[in-house]
Amino acid sequence: MLTAALEQIDRSAGGAPSREHLELRCRTLVTLALTELMLSGLEPATTRLKEAEQIVVELGDDVLRARLEYQRANIHGRVGDLASAWAGLEGAVRRLDAFSEHEQCSVHLSRGMLAFELLRPREALESFGEAARLAHALGGVEQEFMARHNEGYAAYLLGDLPRSLAGMARAEELESDVFKGPARLDRAQVLLEAGLVKEAVEALHAGLAELDREGHDQMRAEFELALARAHRLLGRVELAASAAASAREMYARMGAKAWTVKATLVELLADLDRERRRRRDRHDGRDGRDGDDVALAAAATADRLTDAATQLGDAELADNARVVAAQALLLAGDPAGANARLLGLERVSTGSLADELDSAVVTAMTLVATGDISPARRILARASRRLAAGQQGSASLDLRTARAVHGTRLAELDLELAVPRGSGAVLEALERWRSATDRLPSLGRPVDDRLAALTEHLRAVRGQLRGEVADSDQVRELHDQASRLERQIRDRDWALSRSVDAAGAVHVGLREAREHLRRVDRDLVWFFRHRGRLCAVGVIGGRATLRDLMPVDRAAELAQRVRVDLRAAATHHLGPLAGAVWSSLRSSAAELDEALVRPWRSDRGLVVVTCPEVSALPWAVFPSMRGRPFTVALSLTSFARRGSGGDDGTRGAPGSGVHVTVGPGVPRGPAEGRAVLATWGGGRPLAEPSRREELVAALARPGVVHVAAHGTHQAESPLFSSLVLHDGPVFAHELQPTGVRADHVVLSACDVGLASARPGHESLGLALSLLSLGARSVVAAVAPVPDDVAATTMTRHHRLLASGLASDEALARAVAETDDVAAAFLDLGGRHVPVAP
Repeated sequence: MLTAALEQIDRSAGGAPSREHLELRCRTLVTLALTELMLSGLEPATTRLKEAEQIVVELGDDVLRARLEYQRANIHGRVGDLASAWAGLEGAVRRLDAFSEHEQCSVHLSRGMLAFELLRPREALESFGEAARLAHALGGVEQEFMARHNEGYAAYLLGDLPRSLAGMARAEELESDVFKGPARLDRAQVLLEAGLVKEAVEALHAGLAELDREGHDQMRAEFELALARAHRLLGRVELAASAAASAREMYARMGAKAWTVKATLVELLADLDRERRRRRDRHDGRDGRDGDDVALAAAATADRLTDAATQLGDAELADNARVVAAQALLLAGDPAGANARLLGLERVSTGSLADELDSAVVTAMTLVATGDISPARRILARASRRLAAGQQGSASLDLRTARAVHGTRLAELDLELAVPRGSGAVLEALERWRSATDRLPSLGRPVDDRLAALTEHLRAVRGQLRGEVADSDQVRELHDQASRLERQIRDRDWALSRSVDAAGAVHVGLREAREHLRRVDRDLVWFFRHRGRLCAVGVIGGRATLRDLMPVDRAAELAQRVRVDLRAAATHHLGPLAGAVWSSLRSSAAELDEALVRPWRSDRGLVVVTCPEVSALPWAVFPSMRGRPFTVALSLTSFARRGSGGDDGTRGAPGSGVHVTVGPGVPRGPAEGRAVLATWGGGRPLAEPSRREELVAALARPGVVHVAAHGTHQAESPLFSSLVLHDGPVFAHELQPTGVRADHVVLSACDVGLASARPGHESLGLALSLLSLGARSVVAAVAPVPDDVAATTMTRHHRLLASGLASDEALARAVAETDDVAAAFLDLGGRHVPVAP
C-alpha cells in the first residue's frame, strides 16, 4: 500500500512536484522505511531513509526532520544499534514542536525506554516524568500508567526506593486496561531491594494469579524466579529451590539462554543454603565427603554458567556466576579456588544495595578463609556504613527497618570474627550492625490529604469490627477491606518518606556509651546467638566479659513458655489450674535466671539488649531481678544517647508538660488518670474524652505522657498497632510526620510493648515505634495486665518517678509492690530522671 501510494504521488506530481507533494512523499518514505526493515532488513530501510533525508534537506523543513530522526531512532533501536538510536531520539526531542502533544508523549516514552537499555536512568526518569505529565493532561490513562510506572522503575535504578514506590503506587491508582504483569513484577523487585520481603511475596503471588492459564510463559518464569529470591531471603530454602527449578525449566523450553543461567544460579544458591543449614544443625561445620561433593558440583556448574554468560556477552551475569562459584568452593573448603573466582570479577555495578552486600559477604568470607582477617574486617565495616547510608533520610520506619535484611549474613560473619578476639570486639561488632539501623528517621513530612483519607477510612472499618457485627460474611468483608486499606496506606507511607529533611540524632561512641554506664551506675548484658548457643557480652563494673550461656533452642523454648504462661495467668480465670500455671512460669523463669542473669554476679541495675530468642520477656519474674531496676535497650549506644540530653537522662522538671489521656472501655482509667495528674500537681486537665490530635501533639513535646487506653499489637503489620481513643484508634504510622519528643511515655493498658521480628533481626511495634521516633523512654507491657493491677502499678510508678527516682527504679519498685502479673511492664529504651524542683 505504501509503495502504491508513492507511485500515485509521483504520477500526480508530474515533472515539477510541489512542496505539498514533496512533504507527502517524505512522510510516506519515513513510514515505508520501517516496513522495509521488517520485511527485508536494514539496508533497504536505510535506503528509504536516505531518500527521505534528501527531501528534508531540499525543503529545510524542521517538522519533517524531527519525524525522520524519530523513525531513524526506531529503526536503529530495533536492530540493536542503540547509540545511533539515541542520537536520533535526541534529534527528535530538540524539535518537539514538530509533534502533537500525543506524539510528544510517545517520543518521551520511547526515549525513556531507550535510556533504560543504555543504563542511563537519570535520562529515563526525566523522560518518563515528562511523558506522565503530558499523558495526564491529555487524559491518556494507558500512557500515563506506563510513564508513571517506568518513572518509578528509573528511580529504583538510581537507588531512590521511596520515589520508586511512590511512582509505582501512583500508577496502580490509575484505572487502566494495560496488561499489568510486568508492573507487578517490577514492584516486587523494588520491594525485595527495600527488604520488604513478605510484601514482595504477596505481590508476586497476586501477579501470578492474574496471568492467564495459557501463554505468558516468559512472565510466569520471571515471577517464579523473583519468588525464589524472596524465599531465600526469608530462609525458605525448599520453596526457593522449587521456584527456581520451575523458572529454569520454563526458560529452557523457551530457549532463553541468559534467563536460564539466572534461574540456575538461584537454584544453586538454594542448594548451598540447604547444605549450610544441614551442617549448622549438626554443629560440626563439616560433615564428610557428601557435603563437599554437593558444594563442588555446584561450583562446577557455576563455572560452566560463567562461560555461558561470557559467550552471551553479559558481564554482569558472568560476575554473578563467579560469586556463586566462590561461595560453593568456600563451602567445599577450597578458599584458594574461591579467591581465584573473585579475582576474575569484572565488578560490573548493578546499583543494587542487596547485590553489593552479597558480593561483600562472599569476598569477606574468602579473605577470612585465606587468613586475611584485617582486610575482611575492613570490608565488613564499609558494608555496615553502606547499609546505614542506604537507610538514611527515610521518614518511613517500615523502609528503615526492613532493609536490614540485606546485612544479616555480614553481621553474622562480623560476629564470627569477633568472638575469638574477645568481649571488646564482640561489643563493637554487635553495635556496628545495630547502630546501622538504629537511627532517628527524617521528620517534617508534609501533611498528605490522601494518606489522611485512607487512615480515616481504616479507622472507620476498625470501628465497625469492634462493634457488634453478627454476619460472618460481613466480618470477613470488613477484614479484607482493612487489609486493602493497610496496603494502600503503606504504599503512601513509602511514597511520602523521601520529601523530608534528616532528623538530628546525638552521636555517641562506644567508649562514651560505656562511660555513661559507669556514670548512671548500671551494668549491661547483651544477648546474641552464636553457633547454636545463646551467648552474651556483659559490661559489669566497667569491665567487658564474654559468656557462653546455654543452648539457644532451650532458651527459646523456656522464653516462649514464660510468655504463654504469663498471658494465661493474666487473661484467664484459671481456678484450680492457677497453681500449675504459676508453677510452670516460675520454674521456666528460674532456669532462665540461673543461665542468663546470675552468672554475671552483678548487683547493680541492668541494661538488657535482647535477641529474638529471648525478646519480650517479663524479666521481673526472674528471681534475681525482682525489685531490681532494669531497662530493655535497643543497643548500648542507643541507651547512652537517650541519656545525653541532660544530667544523666533528664529533660524537664517534675510536673512540666504532663499529659494524661484515658481511652474508652478502661473502667479504672479515669481514676488512674486523675491520680497521675494529682501526683505531678499543676491542675492539668484530664484528656477525656480522648482525642488523637491532642495525643499526637503531646507526644511531639518534651514531658511525660501517660496513656490509659486499650491497644492492639498487629503482628503482621506492626505500623498499624494502635491505641483506641474516643475518636478512634491512633496508629503508630501516624506519629511519623511530627516524631516523638516526649521524655517518658507510659502505656498502661494491653500488651503494646510487644514487637514483631522482621527478617534481618529488626523489630517493629507501637512501643518501639515511639522509641525509634525519638522518645527517651517508654513503659509498656509485653502481656495483657488486668485493669486493677495496671492502675495500681502505674499510679505507684508515677509517684516514685515524681519523687526523683529514675524511670527504671520507679518501675522496678512499683512492680515488686504489686501483683506478680505486673512483671509484664518493661522500661524500654533509656532512663528518664526528672530534674529536682
